[in-house]
Amino acid sequence: MLQHQKITLETPGMVLFDPATLAAFIDEQQIKATDLLQYFNDYPEVGDAAIRQGCLLPIYSIPAWDYQLVFNDTDTISTPAHLIDAVLDVVLPLKISSGTLIVTDLFGIMEFDLDYYLHFPPPEERLGLDADVRLEAGNHAVRVVKFMARQSSDLENRACGYEFLLQQVASLPAMADTDVDKIPYAIDGLMQA
Repeated sequence: MLQHQKITLETPGMVLFDPATLAAFIDEQQIKATDLLQYFNDYPEVGDAAIRQGCLLPIYSIPAWDYQLVFNDTDTISTPAHLIDAVLDVVLPLKISSGTLIVTDLFGIMEFDLDYYLHFPPPEERLGLDADVRLEAGNHAVRVVKFMARQSSDLENRACGYEFLLQQVASLPAMADTDVDKIPYAIDGLMQA
């Protein structure tokens, strides 16, 4: 099934997480901070654990922009070949507990309000900085496809974004030597006509 969302970023990145999975991790680690980004920067071993355990999937070092997002749990990339900027080599872990995947601007974890995400409001009550999709509970291996309509000269409105290829797996993929800070998520030429 394909699910489409749009998100506006006001900070240079976004994060994906299941609120129940992240809540369990926060409880297990006894994290009291509401600025999770700062907390994970201060305690990188905890941040790395959150990523390795599929509790948080960060997509950062990307421009603040309006992005189209495609969530695809079929076996085939849905983005037309002429729009693909790159298919990233890395396979990322994501654990879904509640059946809901939240995507939010980085600010969402800088002022983290767990109750907000556990009781996520309908789209008309949000600001466009976050979105949600429904996914099967379980472990997922995630690959990322970057896309952009380069032929469009309408810089502000041309199609650009990410397709997340989600494959349900028995166990989460290992991150091994992957440095999440070095994954090239930025879309080349995004801000150029």
